[in-house]
Amino acid sequence: MLLPFNIDEYQQRLAKIREEFVAQGLSAIVVTLPDSLNWLTGYDSIGYLWTQVLIIPAVGDVVFITRTTEEPGFNETSYLTQSQAVFYDITATNVVKVIGNTLEDFGLDKSSIGIELQSFTFLPYQWDQLRAQLPNASWSDTTWLVAEARLIKSPTELFYQRQAAEIADIAMESALGSLRPGISEVEVAGIAAKAMGDAGGEYAAIPPMVVSGRRSALVHCMPKRISMSQGDVVCIELGASVNRYHAIVMRTAILGQPTGRLREVHDCLEEGFDAALAAAKPGAKAQEPDDACNAVLVKLDLVRRRCHRIGYSIGLAYPPGWLEPMMLVAGDDHILAPNMSFSLEPNLTLQDEGFGVKLGETAVCTAEGPLSLSRLPHKLTVVN
Repeated sequence: MLLPFNIDEYQQRLAKIREEFVAQGLSAIVVTLPDSLNWLTGYDSIGYLWTQVLIIPAVGDVVFITRTTEEPGFNETSYLTQSQAVFYDITATNVVKVIGNTLEDFGLDKSSIGIELQSFTFLPYQWDQLRAQLPNASWSDTTWLVAEARLIKSPTELFYQRQAAEIADIAMESALGSLRPGISEVEVAGIAAKAMGDAGGEYAAIPPMVVSGRRSALVHCMPKRISMSQGDVVCIELGASVNRYHAIVMRTAILGQPTGRLREVHDCLEEGFDAALAAAKPGAKAQEPDDACNAVLVKLDLVRRRCHRIGYSIGLAYPPGWLEPMMLVAGDDHILAPNMSFSLEPNLTLQDEGFGVKLGETAVCTAEGPLSLSRLPHKLTVVN
């Protein structure tokens, strides 16, 4: 059995979740998201293409439902036992029927049940089928119940994130060091991916992103088989993973000497990033780092060039993304607390001027104040 945490920690997590949903008046919850399943049981598989769930009743044992193909992975990576699992044959069995039958076996067919509805692994037609099978149950959307419990990290979780941050830095150094006219975006992305693997990183929830030239303004586009040229701006975004815990790093480079405009924009972005990091103190509202950055960017009228919110809570994740519930933006009511980890990424897209700029990394709110997990300088990388 391969577990990144001891069994006591998983059981404490389960008890915490039970206490929370019982306080909400629920008799059980149905967990469907792969990151939630991992956090609660240790189960680690990419097999969530086929629906798998963890049913947690207020009283009694939990039941993990997954397809027969995943049985060896369940036995090897989860702390749960065979008696706590139901394996279904995808060629012969409707998983929704299995979920409904299990809830009925628990005597929950007329109870109040929570379920992660905002989940890409539990589809609308399945939701319709489950309600039809249990017409007398009362349902609540508990998508964020487990995710909220994960916002404050344990020391071991932060240890894994610090390892991931070091791997991301190593990969970024390799990627930046490979830049030259004639190299392609996919080559640079491959160099970064290899460096992460060589350093011990797992596959990340989002692959390396490398864009160059006018494409540097395309925030989330994938690398292409196009060659870089002298004078191109290059934006690189990498995420590394250790035991599924993620850290990210983003940097910008220029092939040749930067224009005055690129230099002033990047300098302003650096100042904005520093202001955001300084504002990420315990007790601060989630939007305060965003507000602090914008107060700097407004000097060059760059607020309107912002790609999105300045950051979000980050931690355990599977493809297709690594976002946790807290968003560092106006309207989010979270308060920063020690051992919360989050991204800071006040990236800019100046598509009308033919370039974009990225600068970001993972930070942690500590009792002493904010701390960046990256050791890399924030300066624009100039490749001569």
